[in-house]
Amino acid sequence: MTIERQKKKSKLSFFKKIFIRWIVSMITIIISLIVLSPIFLRLYGDIILTKMFFQTWSRYYPWIDLTKPDAFRLNAVNVYEQTEPNVRIGIWYILPPIITIDHNLSTLADHLKQYVKSDDLPIIIYLHGQDGTRATRYRSNHYRMMSTFGNQIIALDYRGYGDSTGIPTVDGFAQDVIHVVNVIRQVCPQNPITLWGHSMGTGVALWAMNKLFQNHSDLKKPSGVVLEAPFYNTIQALVSYPITRILKINPYFLQAALDSLAAVKINFPNNEIISFLPLPIIIIHSEDDAVIPYHHAQLIEDYVKIHRDKNLPPVRFITVPRSANCGHNHIYSYAKFQELVSDIAFLKRLPLTKNS
Repeated sequence: MTIERQKKKSKLSFFKKIFIRWIVSMITIIISLIVLSPIFLRLYGDIILTKMFFQTWSRYYPWIDLTKPDAFRLNAVNVYEQTEPNVRIGIWYILPPIITIDHNLSTLADHLKQYVKSDDLPIIIYLHGQDGTRATRYRSNHYRMMSTFGNQIIALDYRGYGDSTGIPTVDGFAQDVIHVVNVIRQVCPQNPITLWGHSMGTGVALWAMNKLFQNHSDLKKPSGVVLEAPFYNTIQALVSYPITRILKINPYFLQAALDSLAAVKINFPNNEIISFLPLPIIIIHSEDDAVIPYHHAQLIEDYVKIHRDKNLPPVRFITVPRSANCGHNHIYSYAKFQELVSDIAFLKRLPLTKNS
């Protein structure tokens, strides 16, 4: 019995040592990062911040076939659009389950001609966040939910994401979105278009709209913008980023980060654009969002009250309660999501008939 007890004690002692070493190693790594992060940013800030904001490497699984949206239980077709000479972006055109898709059609324009039968049918352009692809699971769930409400959704991967070619840049993303708007307008000159941005996609949606109003006065403008889990601006997004909350313990970190941010020209001035964009804007944010905390929506609301002209279309704020447990990525799972979407005037669900 004594030998057995000694063996058990020896085993426990071994695992205890391993655990303590692991804890010490983690603490050492964290302290090293806190101490050295300003130096890394001064030396390699352009690479670090570009990879941090544009996470083309994160949650992209090459073995997933992005050409087959039906594998994600979507009634959808995969197409590609050349947005610039060296940039080709991947797109899913998701349709309500009642519509039969003709897979012999090859372009987005061909599919729009086939399925958009009336001028009052809304079309949603969905703009995703900083990581993954158009096929990321919670995004597929979002499309599926929205399409069952009768919506037609165009979900794209910006340049550099998924199987889209090109190098990720703020202006490049805007160009990709404006190209898609142009394609829609060529086929559907009068249809309401809504940009629905999530997380980083809220910045892309607003920057694209800003560019559209500045440089494309000939196009009929979208009917509204939905911003799901938006951030106030790039600086506030950086400050709120989970790892930044730890690293900013070092008083030199934030200045090094801001200097690097200015150098790489990553800027989404969401609060400023919301204050003057002449479109109805819906802002949806969950109280339990741990990635972009809820206070970003509150900061935007405070800014809008002071700076947005009262004659412009309204900005409406919708809070998803903490009790819904939707977090950052799962607002589509909110029990009142359909009611919420149906209450947005420019997304009002239309009656459907077969192939209409």
